[in-house]
Amino acid sequence: METNNLKSLDGGTINSAINENVNDSTRVMNQVDNNIEKTEMRTEDMQPDKNGNDKNGQTAETQVLTPGNNHMEKGEEEYHFPTVEELLRRERKDILSLRRLPYTDIDYATYNWSVTQGCLKLSPGCKHCYAEVIARNQSKRSDTRRFKDGFKPGFNEGLLYTPLHDTRKSIVFVSPLGDFGHADITDEQRRAAIEVIQADKTKVFLILTKRPETLVQLFENIPVPSNCLLGVSVESEAYLSRMDTLRKIASDNLVVSFAPLLGGMKDINFDRFVWVLIEGEATRPMGNARMVRTEWIQSIIEQAESAPIPPAIYIKQLGKNVDGVVKSKAQHGYLVKGVSYRQYPQVIRTILKNTDEELEKMNMQQKKDKEMKKERSTTKKTTTAGTGSEAEALSHVIPLSKVVKEGAKKGKVNNLYGTWVVEGEVTVIAGDTNAGKSSVTYQMGLDAASGKNTLGFPAPTKPVVDEVVYIDTELSITQLGQRFGGITISDRMKYIDATAWDLERILSEIETIAKEWNKKKVLFILDSITVAATGSITAKVAKELMKRLKLICGRYNVTVITLMHTRKRDKSKPIEMQDLAGSAKLTDLADNVLAMAKCNATEVYVKVLKSRSNAIPDKVRHFEIRSDGYLHLEFIRECEEEDLLAQGKSKLTPEVEQEILTLRGKGYSVRKIADHMKLSKSAIDRVVQKHKDSGESSVDTIKDAQLPDNAA
Repeated sequence: METNNLKSLDGGTINSAINENVNDSTRVMNQVDNNIEKTEMRTEDMQPDKNGNDKNGQTAETQVLTPGNNHMEKGEEEYHFPTVEELLRRERKDILSLRRLPYTDIDYATYNWSVTQGCLKLSPGCKHCYAEVIARNQSKRSDTRRFKDGFKPGFNEGLLYTPLHDTRKSIVFVSPLGDFGHADITDEQRRAAIEVIQADKTKVFLILTKRPETLVQLFENIPVPSNCLLGVSVESEAYLSRMDTLRKIASDNLVVSFAPLLGGMKDINFDRFVWVLIEGEATRPMGNARMVRTEWIQSIIEQAESAPIPPAIYIKQLGKNVDGVVKSKAQHGYLVKGVSYRQYPQVIRTILKNTDEELEKMNMQQKKDKEMKKERSTTKKTTTAGTGSEAEALSHVIPLSKVVKEGAKKGKVNNLYGTWVVEGEVTVIAGDTNAGKSSVTYQMGLDAASGKNTLGFPAPTKPVVDEVVYIDTELSITQLGQRFGGITISDRMKYIDATAWDLERILSEIETIAKEWNKKKVLFILDSITVAATGSITAKVAKELMKRLKLICGRYNVTVITLMHTRKRDKSKPIEMQDLAGSAKLTDLADNVLAMAKCNATEVYVKVLKSRSNAIPDKVRHFEIRSDGYLHLEFIRECEEEDLLAQGKSKLTPEVEQEILTLRGKGYSVRKIADHMKLSKSAIDRVVQKHKDSGESSVDTIKDAQLPDNAA
């Protein structure tokens, strides 16, 4: 299958992280282009030799220990970290100061803190710098103060104290659109940021740099806060010396980010490194992404896991060019040989008091909140700190006449599969055990992908969706091969093996795919909620689940079908909402609810219990379960539910059996007889077979039985 598990977040949307007030810097922007040109032409010259020397004979250490103007002298008394109150008294009132940190699109963090921004390209990993692209695009806007000086390095004093005003516990990524270690940022400015980190114990801060020598210099006379993780970016084996440089700092919370990973690495020393971040390149356009090999990633994982103290491993994304195969980062996902590496170091788990799963959920939740906030925001940001204009505050209050007018423009309801499934809505299908729920949803998916309808509705003239994504929590690949091995399947039909996934991960995957394919018409089928939930579905879980599914449908105009079970019930009575398993919130918030019930071993029916956009039919649809070609349902008829409710064998009286045999003897089909007698096909078959085995002739046994005209 083309689609594997799909997971990534577009680094291009990180522009929300950068805020106003970029200070002037001493370097001019044209040096950036000049520097990268030299980088590309003389890549080999940039790489140190085996002894760590550059082409000028300087060692990394001699470069590291060059003091800046603001460098603190050795022998100074133990550093005094100011308190929160002392820091806030320093805050300048004449500068716009934000009160909340913006969300980040970086999977392993929660918020961005752009206390510095801007950079100059330094090594091959910088070639396709997403931050520079964002800066260039932002600088062209006439209504923004962001990057007004291009990508020049600068210090954002207006953001310095933002973490102290924002009390939400989180993992904070420092300077996502710049290098905190750049030489144009002074040690005094860096110290000011470190003082804020030390004071804010509700968060863990992550600093990544390609210039570890500046951090070594900074922390010669200032201790590293316990909630501060210091990291280096290493794109290839030639730059492993950055890890050695960073190790000169007196900290046991070091991080290495192999991003973008551009080559294999041997003999990595993970001493004192607690976190390993890995990602392949995901630049735009897709064809420009440099290749990452899975063997490189596997080698890093194996070396990390065999270290004396193994660090946590977090794979953000495989990238867009994996082993020479170019696809979207969502399609490549982040699994390595089917294994997810989304681990957080002990220091983060201890400070935030969360497990890996809880931290991942927290970060994903923040990204969902960010999208909701972005969707609601329709006006410019206010120029007054901490307040909003009346127009912004009331932007969600819309005249009903306008809503009606917009709704009328959209025209009639777009039914994707008969009247059961409507574009942009969430449909829940519930059913008895072995009632054929998976069979019918696979059948619907195959039909939607190929432009067919095999369940008795009018067939479309072309495929009704661009992609169908079937997320299966139950069937193995072997079972799927046995079930569908004999048929042709459209390339539009995609599959995700979610047998080992929990509900949170599935929801995150759906949102990621929907975001990546936001210009496509996509149908998601989740089989099933009951299995993915791995436990009882409480009202709280059900409400959150349906709200998230409906939010995804509304935001990206995708459609979702999901399955659930029914409770044990009296099968002689009509199936109702209260027969469905789990919380009532599942059906209360769903747009459409269908119920499947067994008539007997080979027949089922489907009843519409709820339909938001179509009239609820007064009849059910009757199907036969067939296995010719593949396991599927074959439409028999529409009928009253009472006709199909479980019937005791006592109803097959001698008189009824005689009438069945008479009609059969006159040449009427089993289906016609079943329709006329209001019995199941299997019941008719049993009667016919019983008398056939006994040698009785249906015509000789019974005389004068008449079949009404409408049965012919």
